[in-house]
Amino acid sequence: QLHHYEDHPYNYNVDCGTLEMISILVSKRGSIDLSLLIIEMAESFGYNISESMFEDVILSFAASRQVPQCLGALVDMETKGHVPSRELLRKVAKKLSYDDKRLRYTQHILTGNDNGNILSTATLNSLMMGYGMKKNIQAAFDVFDSFPELGLKRNSNTVTFLMEILYFSTKQRFGRRLYATDSLRPEDVNDVIGEIDIVLSTMKEEDIEATRHFYHEYVRLLCSLGLFEDAKLALDEAVSNNIKLQVGTIFLLSVQCAHRGHFDMAKDVARLSVAAGCGKQPTLIRRINNLQNQALGVWGKTKEAIDEQS
Repeated sequence: QLHHYEDHPYNYNVDCGTLEMISILVSKRGSIDLSLLIIEMAESFGYNISESMFEDVILSFAASRQVPQCLGALVDMETKGHVPSRELLRKVAKKLSYDDKRLRYTQHILTGNDNGNILSTATLNSLMMGYGMKKNIQAAFDVFDSFPELGLKRNSNTVTFLMEILYFSTKQRFGRRLYATDSLRPEDVNDVIGEIDIVLSTMKEEDIEATRHFYHEYVRLLCSLGLFEDAKLALDEAVSNNIKLQVGTIFLLSVQCAHRGHFDMAKDVARLSVAAGCGKQPTLIRRINNLQNQALGVWGKTKEAIDEQS
């Protein structure tokens, strides 16, 4: 019936909320024709196209493998004053990373001469992250380096994605897993630190703000290298800059410190939770204490038994 909205006999406009709800359902089906119809209807009723509707159209284009249209819709979204979310860019990147051919095609049209209506920081971020998801680290860094050449400014999503890509790279190159007990060779660690320094120096030179998402990826990468003191310093820096961290970042560093036997540092990180805007975390404290008791060989014993053994 919505297809014939121009012929409806009543003086009634479908409310914007209803259109958004239908748009979400249509996007899940990947029906680009219906997604575009929702946009047409919204405009005919005098509504501004919402961020949610733009995201649904972009994902519908991505699902139907219409890469130029997907990138163009991302640019249109920015032109209308909306900021594409980090999660949206990740979803687009995932579609682009379906195969190497699609990634190469995307890079070709973004860096070609006729790229004015599809080139933006958001579209290039999606391409870079797509290469990262495909574990093509060199190609991701090539995209990162191409921003100035294409007249674009890197932003917080750019550096956050690159830190995440470096984490992928570290796991791929060294087979690292969380709570690993082995240690990397110094030259291995230095290689990754050099790549981290490139990102950090770029942030300083281009005055890119470090967000809570950036600190999460930064801390996770440092933990994968066993650089827990550096990770703690990064958290201290975030707190001093009044950045509200994700509670998962606090848990990540604190628990990994505890697993490696750094119990004092683990508790120090846990105590940062309130200052980091995450509130008190009694569950985290109990987990650290349990891990410490387990390390002492007193797992599951009563406090009296623990004191007696001590």
